[in-house]
Amino acid sequence: MGDMQVYPERYLQLELTAEERAFTRTLQRLFAEEDMAYYVLHINPRKKSANGVPELFSLLLLPQGLFLFRFFPVSSGDAAQLLLQSFSSPVVYGTLETELRSQLEKSRYLTDTQGKLQHAMNVCFVLPNIDSNQLEGTLSDQAQAFCREHVLFQDQLSALRKSGPQELLRRLPPAEPLREELVNNVFQRLCPELTIPRVVFLDETASIQARDGELTSRDRAVQSYRLDNQQINLVNRLTKGNQLILACAGSGKSVLLISKCFKLASLNPDQTFLITCYNRNLYHYYQWAIAQAGFTHKNVRCLTFYGLCKHLLDRNRLPSPTQDGLRHGTPEYYTRLFDTVNTALAEGKVTDRFYGIFIDEVQIFKPEWYRFCFNLLSSKNADDHVFVIAGDKSQDIKNNIKKGTAPWQGGGAQYPEYRGKTLHLKTNYRNSRQINQAVQRFVEEAKQRGAAIGADLASDPELFLLGESIHDGPPPRLVEPPAWSNQGEEDAVCAAIRHLLEAEGLSEVDIAVLFYNRRTRYTPPGWSTDSYEFFPDLEERFQREGWQPPTLLTSGESAGATYGSRTGVTFATIEGSLGLDFRAVILAGLRPLGGHERAVSLHDFLSFDDEKEQEQKQEAFVKNVNFLYTGCTRAKDHLVVVLSAQKGANVYIDLLRASMGGETGLDQA
Repeated sequence: MGDMQVYPERYLQLELTAEERAFTRTLQRLFAEEDMAYYVLHINPRKKSANGVPELFSLLLLPQGLFLFRFFPVSSGDAAQLLLQSFSSPVVYGTLETELRSQLEKSRYLTDTQGKLQHAMNVCFVLPNIDSNQLEGTLSDQAQAFCREHVLFQDQLSALRKSGPQELLRRLPPAEPLREELVNNVFQRLCPELTIPRVVFLDETASIQARDGELTSRDRAVQSYRLDNQQINLVNRLTKGNQLILACAGSGKSVLLISKCFKLASLNPDQTFLITCYNRNLYHYYQWAIAQAGFTHKNVRCLTFYGLCKHLLDRNRLPSPTQDGLRHGTPEYYTRLFDTVNTALAEGKVTDRFYGIFIDEVQIFKPEWYRFCFNLLSSKNADDHVFVIAGDKSQDIKNNIKKGTAPWQGGGAQYPEYRGKTLHLKTNYRNSRQINQAVQRFVEEAKQRGAAIGADLASDPELFLLGESIHDGPPPRLVEPPAWSNQGEEDAVCAAIRHLLEAEGLSEVDIAVLFYNRRTRYTPPGWSTDSYEFFPDLEERFQREGWQPPTLLTSGESAGATYGSRTGVTFATIEGSLGLDFRAVILAGLRPLGGHERAVSLHDFLSFDDEKEQEQKQEAFVKNVNFLYTGCTRAKDHLVVVLSAQKGANVYIDLLRASMGGETGLDQA
């Protein structure tokens, strides 16, 4: 037998009226034996408000269909009469129902062949303080007919408690039953803060294939995965003020961040919210999720940090660095871009402000970027803003955490203090237990090897937060190329792709090849090719193998591709993969790691001219360990590491070799 699920599970933390709490308990009793029953409190599917008050509904899902209840705590007959005369108007109710129905019809899973909602729906107004006989003789025939189908009065609520659910169920017309596997799709359309969306492709026979793509509205479906109870409770627990979320890789911090943004944006539809991050690929995922949730033209805006800087200059008609002759995309351009907008904000020339700001992957923000974002809040009073930052110190691939001080620390009294306001997420929803265990061995080995060269990876308890995984998979595979050359590494990667396709049964879009750097200006020692280049004939090789053209999520090569529009195998830098995940990851292109800082071999770390150079090499070790940690933790089920250096030639590849399988774990490509 079932048991009705209420979201949030800890619903008493919501600001419910006594009547709403009583109605929730009534529904729990009525549907305690129902195999499928869900009740979601306080959602705003139309993202609307009146006089600053959000238009809140509560959603009931049953096999017979769905109800959207809206409570009106009026206590006088005259007020109830005016209310019902208004809502019974075909224009008013018709518009409301049409908009809600349209929301649901954007999911291909919920519609018939004509694109119409195939499940029963009723929008019902609850007047818990008014008896139906109080309005006898005061309503028009149209309003009376409306009340019979769409209003629950005090006496009818009493009848529900005494006589059972028939008073409700009679209001749903016969329709296609709502099945358990469709519940998440309803949630995604009406209360997206409860779900994680994924794109799938519907072929001509309407079967579902796991494939991303730029599809028409008739070809695209969104398969949704529900947050668990713990996550949903956290989404509802985060309120106004300042919050730091520190998490292990795969903990769903990005999901939690955007879900909380959606929840607060729906509860505050007259306020503006900003989501910002550094990584363009993560930004594209956020943009797609925002569009699926229906916030694109509402009150949620997402921009990369540099995109935010450019947007603010344009909005306030301030000059761009390109007008000073700086070429777009150069380091000098980005430095000038931030300096210009930061100065303009301090001088009062930037007028844009946000009620809520959410920063993801905050560990790769510079401290001055973090402070800039805080200064974009419409109010610095913690009781009148939302400022949520999320990160993982272990993924500081920009080396912005100096001597243990993170970007959000040490800014001064005018900036938030997070002591007692830090949420640690310790469940790893992404990586299999086998991958997670291998990463834990990698971290322990890195700490020991770091200590030997003076690089501290052990003293900060918030570094390398390792959560508990919840699913199994095969152990990671270590592969050595058949030759120490560009061609040899390419052959090893192709052999790994072939194995995942043929032996593991994956599709090409499930696989990502992550690399450190595609080209270098020097030849690594022991490399037989004149210059290092990762996959120099990528497209031609894939054509020869008979695979789809790969998707390049790399700067200057993406050709407009995004995380949500991928086809074929994905190629991305480790930096570009931050915040993303894939069913299978092939980690390759690692031979240049450490070369830029001249910190490749153990000898490099033991030879230096002064303390400054020694410190730089120690910082390089920490940063490059973070790169490898980030790359490995992108994999959900399958991880293949291509070891493109002989033993002893590269400390980082030796670290992977020693911790993720050792000599016995090696395969020859």
